Order: sequence, then C-alpha cells, then structure tokens
Amino acid sequence: MSDKKIKFVDGQMYEYEIYNLVDCYDPILSEKLEPFDFNNPPVVPRYLAVSLIETMVANRGVGLAANQVGLPYRVLVMGAENVGFACFNPEILSVEREETVQESCLSFPGLFLKVKRPYRIEVKYTDMAGVTQQRFFEGLTARIFQHELDHLNGVKFTSLVGPAALDIAKQKVKKNLKKMVGVVSY
Repeated sequence: MSDKKIKFVDGQMYEYEIYNLVDCYDPILSEKLEPFDFNNPPVVPRYLAVSLIETMVANRGVGLAANQVGLPYRVLVMGAENVGFACFNPEILSVEREETVQESCLSFPGLFLKVKRPYRIEVKYTDMAGVTQQRFFEGLTARIFQHELDHLNGVKFTSLVGPAALDIAKQKVKKNLKKMVGVVSY
C-alpha cells in the first residue's frame, strides 16, 4: 500500500490510496468473503470505495474486487476514467439470456478466456453511503458485475472454462502481454 492521496470531485474532498494487486495464487482469491458490516465498519466505506476505484483506474481496469488487493471486504467497484461506483454486499436477484464473450482479469494479466454469462441481470447492493440500490445491468456492465462478484465468492474466471480452453489461452499469455498497450481488464 502507498501513501494517502487527496482529490477533489464536484467540490468534495476525497482521501484515498492506491492498493497493490495480489498475486493470482494468493489464497484470498479463493475465499468467499463475509458481508461488509455498515453498523460496525472495519474501514470507512467512502475511503475504501474511492481507493478501490482509483486502484482500478491506475491499473487500467473496468472492475475490481476488494480481495484482488488483499482486502477481505465484500465490495466491488466498476467504471472507467474516474467515473466509478462501489457495490457493497452485492447480489444478483435475476438473470436473463446468456452469451459467451471474451474476458480478461487484472489478477491474470494477458489471459483472455471466453466465458458464458447472463446478458442481463437484476442486482441489489449497498452504495458507499449505506443506501441500498436495486438496478438492472446488461451487456458489458452485467458481465463486469458478475466477474467481480465471482471474485467475492472465491471463484476465479479460470474455473469457468474447460481445461483445454484454459491451456490454449495460457500459451498465448506472453504474446498477449506484448500487445496489451491500451487494453482494459476486469
């Protein structure tokens, strides 16, 4: 972890820090995380949310789960270009039609896998102010939410494909890393 930083957005001051990503073999990525307790928060929710968003942006991601930076909190963030939001204690309420699309992951740089997921989902989560939200996401936004929720449940996207597809994708990692200038990951 690094030093605390400050930024101003819409006239409000936000304190945050940029976290380091954990290694893809870190055991925390295989753990199902317990709900975040807003009645007795282990960390200030706004600080955690902004720090995760800034870490996601710094790593050129569009999604990030707290355990990807070694934190045992049930929270994910999504967004891009300094426009992001946090979902504490996220859950999926309903799903509609599936599609298979290529995904990547900040925890597995250079690895691209075709994963089948619902295209449209109804979700519920608590925002950083402690307010419960219920929304519909579809397409890429739905996919990012599901990918990050999998992280919070201890599920790596590498477990969602067959062994042959995973082996083929792993053989392309070095080549992909050379091409990855400007590519964003979940």
